[in-house]
Amino acid sequence: MGDLSKETSKVMIEINGKPKLAYTIEQLPEEITDVVVVVNYQAEKIKDYFGESFDGKNIHYAHQESLDGTDGAVRAAQKHLHEQDKFLVLSGDDLFLKKDLQRMLRYSYAMLVHYSHDAKQFGLVSIDDNDFVDDLMEKSERHSEGLIFTGACMLGEEYFDKKPVQVSETEYGLPHTLLSMYDTHPAKAVHTELWLPVGTPEQLNTAIQHIEQFS
Repeated sequence: MGDLSKETSKVMIEINGKPKLAYTIEQLPEEITDVVVVVNYQAEKIKDYFGESFDGKNIHYAHQESLDGTDGAVRAAQKHLHEQDKFLVLSGDDLFLKKDLQRMLRYSYAMLVHYSHDAKQFGLVSIDDNDFVDDLMEKSERHSEGLIFTGACMLGEEYFDKKPVQVSETEYGLPHTLLSMYDTHPAKAVHTELWLPVGTPEQLNTAIQHIEQFS
């Protein structure tokens, strides 16, 4: 996000006068009563805005001490989950539809996927004959189109028993660790027609144009 995120977290960048993270929380299904926000950069600004309650949800905060990837973020939140048998995980950078998140609640393990005709900047997933995710492919200029993992997934408590999968010198990946559970806890592919990542100025402009669909 360049200069837009110099003094604020990306999730607090405003779209039509409201932080992006607010749209994410407002799209959560009614069944979800508690939200754990994993924070690091500019954490106090996030806490000051959302407080202990927002949009009828109880808000908790987990500090990710080391930026060790998406798996590390989930494990930072573990102590707030109170032995829930399953929980929804969302990327704070993206916009999701409530109806898609609602459908994910049917499963203990699931990944929200989106078919893109411009997939070069994303990693791809493949699915088996039963619509379970069975492989991940890193982003490549060769990926002109395909299924993208959107950053939303359902996880069960067994996830924390699995050894994190390392994806770089310092990071561990949530989708990679989830895929390693394929033989025992495969993740159902839940397909969406609409999902917007908001990680670049260009994507932010697209989100501004379509934000009414996520309100």
